[in-house]
Amino acid sequence: MTTLKVTVDNKKNARLLTRFLRNMNFVKKIEEENNVVKDQYTNLEKIFNSIESNDLFRGVKEPVKWQKKIRDEWETR
Repeated sequence: MTTLKVTVDNKKNARLLTRFLRNMNFVKKIEEENNVVKDQYTNLEKIFNSIESNDLFRGVKEPVKWQKKIRDEWETR
């Protein structure tokens, strides 16, 4: 018996390949290993940690006017 490891670029392709392999008579066992972080909190934490708080709104000179403009845009939608 020979073991073969395959890395696929996304989950959709992994499902397609798994379905294909299950239809092969000579394939005895399929194990899936998902290396993608499943936790949304972990993803958001990583993004927030990559942003420096001082740089986020550096271009806003008048915060009150800037915020009012954004709210006005929400109301016109």
